[in-house]
Amino acid sequence: MKYKLSHKELDVMQTLWASEKALSSTDFIQINPALNPNTVQAALRTLLHKSYIRVTGMEQHNKVFARTYLPCFTETDYMMEQFRESSIKTDAFFAALVEKEDMDTLDELEKIITRQKELLKNASLSSDLQKKN
Repeated sequence: MKYKLSHKELDVMQTLWASEKALSSTDFIQINPALNPNTVQAALRTLLHKSYIRVTGMEQHNKVFARTYLPCFTETDYMMEQFRESSIKTDAFFAALVEKEDMDTLDELEKIITRQKELLKNASLSSDLQKKN
């Protein structure tokens, strides 16, 4: 497994993923007051050590400077890995997912599937042409 997160690390990562900007340790507490400052600091150190986050700069909070962080992978990357590592089959997961979606989302998913089928078809045709030459 490429990404393994504890519950507290996941809380910190979810806060980062939800943010549109780099966050300092103080920002985490302001965004999610349920987080303990010591837990945030420990999680940030671990995530930095694992290269799951990166330091992007410094910002001043009152008289103290604090590092700001951004994630090194997206929440989608993380969720896809969790899915791939599970025993759930793709079709069963997809069926369970679409049962809870509205018509607009289903239309968008249909477009994505159609686009992917076209890409696969074109790749197959290209491969066949290369084999003939």
